[in-house]
Amino acid sequence: MNLKHLVRHSLWLTCFYYLIDDWRTARRLARGRLETRSGKRHDALALDQSLAYIDRVHGDYCCYGGLARFEGSIVEIGPGDNFGVALCLLAGGAAEVHAIDRYVPERDEVAQRRIYEALARRPGFAALFDGPPGERTIRGLHYHPGTPAERFFHGATGRFDAIVSRAVLEHLYDPLAALDDMARALKPGGTMVHRIDLRDHGMFAGHHPLTFLTIPAWLYRPMTRASGRPNRVLMPAYRSWLARSGLDGSLRISRLAGLADEIEPVAIEALDPALLGRAVDQVRTIRTRLAEAFGTFDDESLAVSGVVLVARKPSH
Repeated sequence: MNLKHLVRHSLWLTCFYYLIDDWRTARRLARGRLETRSGKRHDALALDQSLAYIDRVHGDYCCYGGLARFEGSIVEIGPGDNFGVALCLLAGGAAEVHAIDRYVPERDEVAQRRIYEALARRPGFAALFDGPPGERTIRGLHYHPGTPAERFFHGATGRFDAIVSRAVLEHLYDPLAALDDMARALKPGGTMVHRIDLRDHGMFAGHHPLTFLTIPAWLYRPMTRASGRPNRVLMPAYRSWLARSGLDGSLRISRLAGLADEIEPVAIEALDPALLGRAVDQVRTIRTRLAEAFGTFDDESLAVSGVVLVARKPSH
């Protein structure tokens, strides 16, 4: 067994690795080095796969938000290494898109150019470029690298018509406080759409899917804070936030523990009982090992490993 496999096999060696890695990440960030290779990477995809992913994410935002298109001033949190979704938002009628990211994803310039050139061939897209198709020539795009959501929205009252994200909120240091700021930043009638992945993002691959919930808080925090690994804010916290937010909205389930595939987002009451039962069985096999913070959660709450949060600010 080589060293990598040995670390993966041992829970505590894995935790030690993340402690060291997070410490190194904190030092790198303190020196202003914000580059990252994490998140969705288009250089690993064929062109048609990249375009399909961009269309799926944009389509999901419209579908979940109940909108034919987005208009006005939009914020996309965590765009990753490509602004294709922002282009689709602009082509649909948005006046501007602010793309914000705590880190600066590394980019494959050749792969990116192919994506932008392909999008530019779509009706109405070419006019969005002020020059050859590329991220630096997109009209209406405002990129804010190195700007965490917690800072961007603070004090931005009533500025934006919509705020969207996919697999980002689980990486924020304090997603509930950030959601408070986002709610204040929305214009009356504005909409938020967040798809939130509550899994461990491969931290403990090969172990039980809820292993990351067995790590005590005093150890988990220094393993994850600088690196932005999952914050372990689970479905009940988002449900409570929505109830107190003053916004009209819904929380739908998009993933269940132990199930590899996403499901069509539905209210928890509408879940397939067989699928929910399989996920609850996963919870029960590890419940006695859960960290204290999660011991009081009911089985169904722990069985949820992905949600879609949609919230709309009242017009008056």
